[in-house]
Amino acid sequence: MERLLFIVSQERRELYDTLRQVLAHEKGVDIILDRRRLRRRRREEPPAADRRRFGRRSRSHEDVEIHARGWTVVRMP
Repeated sequence: MERLLFIVSQERRELYDTLRQVLAHEKGVDIILDRRRLRRRRREEPPAADRRRFGRRSRSHEDVEIHARGWTVVRMP
């Protein structure tokens, strides 16, 4: 069964509380607050060389949605 994961920005606590109340009895639905912090790297220029081959846990679409709307939904297998 597919699960839905709602990720809500720390700044939208009232939305998080409302979703928890409204979707409390829905199976396969989880609501969490975004636990990530701001990026530590504050330089304007990119680093000299990025040694990583692949982006870890890259979810740029979801990042944009959280920043713009304050929440996103991720489908989990």
